[in-house]
Amino acid sequence: MIELKTKEFLGKTAEQFSFGNYDISLVKYHHPVSEDWHAHEKYHLSLVLQGGNLESRKGEDIQVLPGSIMLYNKEEIHRNRHTAFPSENLNIEIDDHFFVKNEVSTLDFRTSVLKNTEVQFQLLKIYKELRVNDVSSSNSIHLSLLTLFSVYNKVSCHVPNWVNVIRELLCDRWDEFLTLEELSLELKMHPVTISKYFSKYFNCTLGEYMRRIKIEKAILFLKHSNKPLTEIAFTCGFSDQSHFTKTFKLNTGFKPNEFRQI
Repeated sequence: MIELKTKEFLGKTAEQFSFGNYDISLVKYHHPVSEDWHAHEKYHLSLVLQGGNLESRKGEDIQVLPGSIMLYNKEEIHRNRHTAFPSENLNIEIDDHFFVKNEVSTLDFRTSVLKNTEVQFQLLKIYKELRVNDVSSSNSIHLSLLTLFSVYNKVSCHVPNWVNVIRELLCDRWDEFLTLEELSLELKMHPVTISKYFSKYFNCTLGEYMRRIKIEKAILFLKHSNKPLTEIAFTCGFSDQSHFTKTFKLNTGFKPNEFRQI
């Protein structure tokens, strides 16, 4: 097994940024690298910007695509195979002191964070700030990380079963417009109850959450197809390309055509 130290990756590191208790690396894969089992020294999260691979850990295979977020506990063993070339990842390695200093927990680091669409968008905003790289970027990146983990802390507590049901329902029917009344019938819950507690468990309104899911789907179309923006906008349920562009930039920091060129 390969033990990778801080700021060490199997691919070629294009750029690195250090911010005290965390390090950010842009790592590219243009040629085959080791497919051996390996682990990273610190807590580590990765946003796939381009390409992808088949990742294995603990008997589980995960197909990794652009927009995927992978999170690893300290020294968690995994391996990556069938890498698509070119691939590019945004990697953030986090020191224990970051969690202590900012009073956030490391418990269930991966499973809790991955339940939130906000995480992907905060990571894209971090990537955007790295591209800007001016005097305000450090503060903006730090704020995005804290926002990411404040989302994590909110959902790490016990949640009622209807929250998981509604999450699956909205993801399965992402290309539809589901009204609050339709959701209440599906869940057999009063619409006022859903409206009252939705933001507590999802960290946003119902409308915002549905738009985020549509943007996630748009990211896949942008990276895996040559469809024009107008067609992607229509497929993902936006009224027109202007609305799609505005919503995409609000959530990710990029315009769709900028993101496609990453």
